[in-house]
Amino acid sequence: MCYKHTDTDYKLLQQQYKNGLEIVKKDDFFKKYTEEKWRHSMQVAGAGNYIIKRIKWLQNKDEKYIRMVKSAVLLHDVCRFTEIVYKLKQKGKYDHGVGASELLRNMPQFCDIRIWLPIKHHGHIIEKLYEDEEYQQIEDDKLRDEVKKICFIIRDADKIANLNMMIREKNVLPLFLGKENFVPEVDGIVSEMVRQTAFSGTTTPRSEDSGVADRMIGYLSWFTDINYRYSIEYCQKLGVIQAMLRMLDEYCIDQAFKTRFKQYISDFINTHEYLE
Repeated sequence: MCYKHTDTDYKLLQQQYKNGLEIVKKDDFFKKYTEEKWRHSMQVAGAGNYIIKRIKWLQNKDEKYIRMVKSAVLLHDVCRFTEIVYKLKQKGKYDHGVGASELLRNMPQFCDIRIWLPIKHHGHIIEKLYEDEEYQQIEDDKLRDEVKKICFIIRDADKIANLNMMIREKNVLPLFLGKENFVPEVDGIVSEMVRQTAFSGTTTPRSEDSGVADRMIGYLSWFTDINYRYSIEYCQKLGVIQAMLRMLDEYCIDQAFKTRFKQYISDFINTHEYLE
C-alpha cells in the first residue's frame, strides 16, 4: 500500500474545481452545474463522515486508515469538473469515475487501490466493480472485501448528498429533473420501461431523455441500492425519505402506480438487511 496521510486531497479537489469553473464561467448553466458539484463533494464528505464513524468494520482501524477512507469519499468526483467541461465543449463522453481513477492511481499520495478502484465504479451499477479485471485479480480476500466496502460507503454517501440537495436546494432541482418547467400531462407520465423495472429490487434505468416522473422514480429506487444501516439512518435523520416520497406525489400523475411504488419503497427500507 502506498497511501500517505497528507492534506492534499482537499487541495487537489479544490484545484480541479477552480480549473473547471474558470473554463465554464461564461456559461450560466455550466457555471451553476460546476458550483453545485463542488457543494455536492462537500456534502458527500459530510455524509461519508457520518457513516464512517459508525460502521462496525472500521471501529478498530487506525487514524491513517480512516483518513484513507475519507480521502476516497472526498475525491470521488475529483474529475467531475473535467466531465462538465467535456459536456460544454461537446467533446464526447467522459466518465468522471474512470478519469478520477486514472488520475489518482498515478499520484503517490492516492495510489492505494482502496481509493482509486472504488472511485472508478462509484457511479456504475455495482456489478461493474465485480466484473473489473483489476478487482478480480486482487489475490488477498481481505483487500478485495475492503475495496468493495469502501465503494459501498462512497455510493451511499453520494446518493444521500444528491437526495438531500434535491429536497433542500430548489434552485438546482432542474438539474436533477432534466428541465425547468414541469407539465403534468407530459412530464408526469411513467414510461413503460420504468413500469417494467420499478419493482425489481434494483435501481431503475435512466436515459438522457427520461421524463420527470421516470427520474423521480429512479431517484427513489436508489434506496434499494443503499448498503449500510447507518446510511438509511442518516437519510431518516435528514428527513430525506419522506420528502422524496412527497416529491413523487408532485411529479407523478399516475395515482395507482405511485401509491404502489411508495409502499414498495417503504417496505423495502423497513425489511432490508443492511450492512453494519
